[in-house]
Amino acid sequence: MEKNIHELHSQLETYMNKYINSSPLQKKFSIQFLKLQKFMQDSSISLYNKDVGAKYLEYRKEPGNSKITKECKFRIDSRYVDLLNGMLQEKWIVKKSKKDYYIVLPTKIGPMLFDFLNRYSTERRLNSKTRENYYIALEKFCHRMEEESLFSLSKISSEFILAFINSVTAGKDHAAIILRALLKDLYSQKLISYNTAHILDGIKVKKRTKLSSHYSLEEILCIESSVDRRYATGKRDYAMILLATRLGLRSSDIRFLKFSNIDWDNNLIIFEQYKTKDRIELPLSIDVGEAIVDYIKNGRAKSDSKYIFLRCNAPYIPMTQGGLHVIINKYFTKANIDFSRKKHGPHSLRHSLATNLLNNGTPLPIIAETLGHQSSQSTMQYLHINISVLLRCTLDVPSVDINFYTQKGKGLSWIR
Repeated sequence: MEKNIHELHSQLETYMNKYINSSPLQKKFSIQFLKLQKFMQDSSISLYNKDVGAKYLEYRKEPGNSKITKECKFRIDSRYVDLLNGMLQEKWIVKKSKKDYYIVLPTKIGPMLFDFLNRYSTERRLNSKTRENYYIALEKFCHRMEEESLFSLSKISSEFILAFINSVTAGKDHAAIILRALLKDLYSQKLISYNTAHILDGIKVKKRTKLSSHYSLEEILCIESSVDRRYATGKRDYAMILLATRLGLRSSDIRFLKFSNIDWDNNLIIFEQYKTKDRIELPLSIDVGEAIVDYIKNGRAKSDSKYIFLRCNAPYIPMTQGGLHVIINKYFTKANIDFSRKKHGPHSLRHSLATNLLNNGTPLPIIAETLGHQSSQSTMQYLHINISVLLRCTLDVPSVDINFYTQKGKGLSWIR
């Protein structure tokens, strides 16, 4: 089986965009394509097959043809050829985790706990890493149940739960959280008693100290001003940064913003949030709108993509989460912002907008609406407690008539 190298590499690029979420790695593969293409041209080879790939790798091993040493555990040229051969045979080489966290949990009670975990993960919109931690905790729980010859969830007792939690050394916090949710679910089904269901309510989960990620309005303006808008890359970066600093958009919502999301006639940005799936409508301010127009007209690569913001180099696709993070970091550095003890990614710009709005006296419900939160409670979870602002919200204590305290049976005189 053989195929044109351009067609094959194009097929591989589509695969990489779907499965290999790494811009640096994709760039290295593009470089390998150019080197393989030159090798084929110099060898008068018109079509690629597995033998051509093997010959290319032998050529790369010859002295002077590659800077990769024999001690290198990961050879980018070998990985590239493997992927090409996979495209050629339509055997997709998807890199899998060493452990599959989506297979049913073990033991007799495993399927029931697995169904609960999937339901809980969907309801709470858990990210994959958190779900994996909960999966591991429930897996340990299943094995402990089997060791104690407990083959029914109705046999769970308070003593067993406490003994299990005390035996967990790594991931005790995750075990406590998921078991607390599981026990309350079992109680709602009348499988366990109230005392057992709430046995973990008093267990305090270790809270990690989060680094402050708030930057002042002056620092945010310095970051915006550090972008050189004379070039296509700067035009794109400036527009994306404004969407974060002025409108508080998340990284995913910036990267996947479509032309159809902008209502130019009414100066609105309307989209479904990638994280929450909730629809949000925000005003398109003049500065943000002009930045987007400048990028579309004078900086964006010619592409039929429905997404506004694309990579500046082929393939012209939306950038990855890591790619946008690298861009934001670059401008933090250019602006000489001290971020040594702070987070400094796209979310820190969103966080800064919320905090600066609060400092400016903006009511919490309006901040929540701006950030696309369903309630003000979600906003409070990552807003700093601003003492000076809270003091402005205090109410004067009303004066009380002196006779109130001497009322018989009605005031405080009845207290003994």
